[in-house]
Amino acid sequence: MAEGHSVLRWATALRSLIGEPLVAVDAPQRWATRAAMLPGAELCRIGTHGKHLLLHLSNDITIHCHAMMYGSWQFGPPEMALRKPEKNVRLRLRTRKREAVFFNGPVVELLTAQELESHEKLRALGPDLLHVSFDREETWRRLQEHLERPIGDAILDQQIVAGIGNIFKSEGLFLAAIDPRTPTRLVPPSKVGRLWDILIPLMLQNARRAGPVVTLNGNLRRGGERYWVYQRSGRLCFRCNAPIAMIRQGKLKRTSFFCANCQEIPKETAMVRD
Repeated sequence: MAEGHSVLRWATALRSLIGEPLVAVDAPQRWATRAAMLPGAELCRIGTHGKHLLLHLSNDITIHCHAMMYGSWQFGPPEMALRKPEKNVRLRLRTRKREAVFFNGPVVELLTAQELESHEKLRALGPDLLHVSFDREETWRRLQEHLERPIGDAILDQQIVAGIGNIFKSEGLFLAAIDPRTPTRLVPPSKVGRLWDILIPLMLQNARRAGPVVTLNGNLRRGGERYWVYQRSGRLCFRCNAPIAMIRQGKLKRTSFFCANCQEIPKETAMVRD
């Protein structure tokens, strides 16, 4: 699933279309009537909230996209050669000079201003970790409503904090020395703050670069490794040589990778597990 850094990178690329009238728009059949009204309008602002992309048009229509597991974008000149089959195109925006194509993403909505304002899923989102105005206090308040929930599951909940996915969940908790199995009530504010201090620059760094996510710094990369713990179950920790573990958490059984030796286990939690 595309995490917040990918959506931020797509938003940056889409800004190359701002200021020129749209000459063609292809959208899902459900939105065909509204899509037919878009040529002549201009993209005037590109917004993001966590994993959600919001394309604001000059005629007060906003295009809402969510890539979920398989969505991706391609950018280039008009009528560019597509890197995926035409049948996979979910949205195409074309100006005289540029084209943007959204493949496979299951969520494409063309919303009026009123529909955007009342959109339940968007309204329920927690603070966006990558916004300049990221509200740490509000995020802490939302975490406190899930005190018995393991922290590795809680920070994936987009209604608590928006933008984190499996990769940065596992990597961030490792770097902050927090065991993903720890109940949220046992993670102090200082530790949560350190987690944000680690994740924000790490995700922004990956938003600015093309290609796959890299969380290991240059000096520690070996054998093509890109991650500290993510997808390294059974292999040795780069810090202590203990084996990396993997568990599944939450209703969706999302994977968490961690080093039980490096990541702090509060005593109360250890007693419960024993």
